[in-house]
Amino acid sequence: MNVGKTDAIIRVIIGLILPHLTKWGVLSGTAWAVILHIIGTILVFTAAIRYCPLYRLINKSTAK
Repeated sequence: MNVGKTDAIIRVIIGLILPHLTKWGVLSGTAWAVILHIIGTILVFTAAIRYCPLYRLINKSTAK
């Protein structure tokens, strides 16, 4: 477990907002929609399991 509570909350919020950027007209295009959905899903998933592989690679942890 290397994702702290605050970090997890921020990941969920951002992960839920990203896929909607194409619907709100901030970004347009099918490619952007797919990319943002993938990133959003990854953020929510890593928040749910409280583990981030990227943090592991750079030896970082926000968990206390």
